[in-house]
Amino acid sequence: MEIEDTFEPRNTHDLTGHSGAEQLFLDAYNAEKIHHAWMITGPKGIGKATLAYKMARFLLNNPPVDDQGPGLFGDALEKIALESLDTDLDSPENNLITAGSNADLLVIERSEDPKTGKMRSNILVDDVRRINNFFHTTSADGGWRVAIVDTADEMNRNAANAILKILEEPPNNSILIILAHAPGRLLPTIKSRCRMLPLKPLKSATVKEILSSKFPDKEENIVDGYVALSNGSPGYAISLIEHKGLKLYREMLGLLSTMPNINVPLMHDFAGEITAKKSGDTFLLFSEMLSQFISRMIRHVSYMDTAHTHNIKEALTEEFKLMEELGAIIPLDQWAELWEKISEKMKATDLLNMDRKQTVIDILNMINSALKK
Repeated sequence: MEIEDTFEPRNTHDLTGHSGAEQLFLDAYNAEKIHHAWMITGPKGIGKATLAYKMARFLLNNPPVDDQGPGLFGDALEKIALESLDTDLDSPENNLITAGSNADLLVIERSEDPKTGKMRSNILVDDVRRINNFFHTTSADGGWRVAIVDTADEMNRNAANAILKILEEPPNNSILIILAHAPGRLLPTIKSRCRMLPLKPLKSATVKEILSSKFPDKEENIVDGYVALSNGSPGYAISLIEHKGLKLYREMLGLLSTMPNINVPLMHDFAGEITAKKSGDTFLLFSEMLSQFISRMIRHVSYMDTAHTHNIKEALTEEFKLMEELGAIIPLDQWAELWEKISEKMKATDLLNMDRKQTVIDILNMINSALKK
């Protein structure tokens, strides 16, 4: 369960901090050794989809040339190496990509369930089978055919098997770009058939620069808070800002600070507020925030009183103090086990459409009870 991105990678042309990955793809193209399948990996919101669209624009603006023929005096014409993946944003190909109507680009995402009108939780096998039909239809001008799967993490087992069959018999001039948040969960046979492009989290200074440029009216300490929660992912930080994540995080910490004698009226008010119909994705954001807090706490407390240092920055005043207090009540391995139970509860709520308010109350009571032991 994750909150939705608030910006569209299809329309995002700026990609910061991943020049190494861009160069790997460009070098393969210039050497005429471009692989038929690429897997872009890294945390959510780090720029995987933006890079995928940049690669697609590059390919569709630079169709393959099988034989350039001899030059004027019989010499073979030397292929000119391109220096960047950047393309003319006003080219016909790019305008069609932006409009979502380029016939040589197929994007596979979770589809809508016609019975419920809601987005499915998985990419289905029928969604993936569209790629096979797409690749076996020749491009109108003999150029590339590019398919993007966003993301492989959302494929069910049948869909994953269908992807594997496509990877086993790739047609000429077809490129498959697969995005994955957690590639370790995918079939090894899928990964082995892809050229990997791992994207690393960006430095805090880079994330801050991106956020400051997009939200110039935000106070510096607020921006710093979102940078601390971003885990090096500018896309995730932007999503948090749009969903007022820092405010929710502050409220959640206030409630946790009353444990192990939790403020029951405050707990019920909090649960009701974040699960109200008008709250939108706030329940999912709470799930992510709680997960992040426990993860940050485990890392922070683990490094206390050691010679090692960590790069975790305090998101809010007194955050570290609360982590140290809670981390001292029960061992960190119990916190990890506790989060596993919480995660399963959240998944069941989403899958079985359970009462979200009661789920929040149950989870907070679960933490409170564990701290009382």
